[in-house]
Amino acid sequence: MGKQLFSITGLIVALVLFIGVNQFSETALRKMRVDLTQNGLYSLSEGSQNILGKLDEPLDLKFFYSKSSAPDGSPIPAYAQRVRELLEEYEAKADSMVRLEIIHTEPFSESEDAATQAGLSGFRINEAGDRLFFGLVGTNSVDDTEVIPFFEPSRESSLEYDITQLIYRLGTEERPLIGVLSSLPMDGGGPDPRTGQPGPRWAILDYISQTQEVRTLEPTLTGVDAEVDVLMLVHPQGLPDTALYAIDQFALRGGRILAFVDPHSWFQPVDPSDPRGAMSADRSSHMESLLTAWGVAMDTQSIAGDQNKAQQVAAGVFLQVFLGLDSDCLDEEDFTTRGLSSVKMLTPGAFVALDNSTLTLDSLMRTTEEGAGAMDATMLQMGMQDPTRMVEMFAPSGAPADLAIRIHGDSVPSAFPDGAPALPEGTETDERPTHLSASSAPFHAVLVADTDMLSDQLWVQRMGPYLMPNTGNGSFVVNVLENLSGSTDLIGLRSREGFARPFHKKAELEMAARERLQTKQDELEAEIRQTEDRLAALQAPGEAAGGLLLDDAQTEELEKLQETMLLQRKESREVRRQLNSEIKALGTRLKIFNTLLVPALLLILALLTAANGKRTRKSS
Repeated sequence: MGKQLFSITGLIVALVLFIGVNQFSETALRKMRVDLTQNGLYSLSEGSQNILGKLDEPLDLKFFYSKSSAPDGSPIPAYAQRVRELLEEYEAKADSMVRLEIIHTEPFSESEDAATQAGLSGFRINEAGDRLFFGLVGTNSVDDTEVIPFFEPSRESSLEYDITQLIYRLGTEERPLIGVLSSLPMDGGGPDPRTGQPGPRWAILDYISQTQEVRTLEPTLTGVDAEVDVLMLVHPQGLPDTALYAIDQFALRGGRILAFVDPHSWFQPVDPSDPRGAMSADRSSHMESLLTAWGVAMDTQSIAGDQNKAQQVAAGVFLQVFLGLDSDCLDEEDFTTRGLSSVKMLTPGAFVALDNSTLTLDSLMRTTEEGAGAMDATMLQMGMQDPTRMVEMFAPSGAPADLAIRIHGDSVPSAFPDGAPALPEGTETDERPTHLSASSAPFHAVLVADTDMLSDQLWVQRMGPYLMPNTGNGSFVVNVLENLSGSTDLIGLRSREGFARPFHKKAELEMAARERLQTKQDELEAEIRQTEDRLAALQAPGEAAGGLLLDDAQTEELEKLQETMLLQRKESREVRRQLNSEIKALGTRLKIFNTLLVPALLLILALLTAANGKRTRKSS
């Protein structure tokens, strides 16, 4: 009896110690973590750790979550746990430079008022007005505030990027300045003559603005401010020589260039009131003099394509000049394209190096050798935009085309060897800098032979305040800008593996159950359709005759058919119920196995090991 009591007491003490050790480790050993997940889901990327290491003042993060309001069966609770644990990892890695506060918001409480005032968007979950809050508010020492209004589970692959970006904004006083010069209405353009309202601002500008400052430049510029870190050119068309000269001198002084040029800008606006003029409008970019000085050329009369990467534009029609580029076409060694899953381009051009080029050319995107080809751009300029006809005009070549390139080197000549062009009469400007006939600092530019890849239609959807990229176009642009401006910490964070891991065995067992019962279900549905057809045929003569009554034999047959249909539908429902019951029972068994059986087996193993040790000590 004493030994039994001693054993029970020992188990109770062990249980208390187990709980105590867990509580102690939760607080005292919080920073001692080991991430054993397959894709390091709970570990911060090197870029995130670099940004945390550069913080020179503490940041406050407040994580608001309405735990009691999360709907049953939704993915929110599991995702909230994932978000919280990742935020705790930020706090642990920041060495006291990030202070995290977890705030459980309750309906109609002060914490809910605080969440609303901070700018969080609560999700209404019922007619009573209860709201689910699930967002993050960050502040720094000068009360700058950044907010993630709601952690959308659909953006889970971008979770680390979103949090790191918030910290980057709060911890960085001066962001790189991107000067954007474009002949396309990227910022909305002038008022529409039909509505009087400006057009929508392109999403790519908002995407860039998340991490960098954007300044729109006018085509009449006579110089580029020294504070501009990267000059982004988009479809330069009809620029005066003074603007081209300003770009030339900016690059020669070490300014970085990202240029998007195009043989045929599909989304270039045209005047709908002038169809004839729209058909003959020039849609190509004009930057030949600068490209020539930089040692490259793009043929504005040829559109590059790829049969293997063609995208579907109509039923059964895959357009070779509408490209979906994947890892086969992207340079996996370059910062800017590494890890991108896809990039879309529409009617792009191709770059070739000139014989006299002194610069190094690295291909970032290119067509495949097997599917490469081209189409005459003049066909599009003549108004030929029928996809089927365009497919027929594509000519395979077998020669891969460079769609995006990086060019760099120590020496590049000016596109204006005779000096600065004369300023327009009446132009007021400061004294112009000394003319450079060659580069005075290392030259570096990234050139892309497509402008349509920046349009919203090719890469993103807007969901309220959120941008939901569906291709890597936006990530590529921001990667290049960060790379050229000297900041690479955020590169590679824009898409990480999701934390939801599929239960492959469970899926296999469910599939087997479905296959076993599906045959019976198909047979029943076929019988039901036959019965319905017989009923319709039997009732049709009466309906055609204006609703004449059926004779006794027809009435009896009709009643039997109706009774048969009721039995068939009842049996069909029973088969579906049986299927759902089996799947539910399978889930229950797996849950019991994971939560009870495995721990029980471990406990039995521990007891057997202890008993064996006790016998060993007695025998010795």
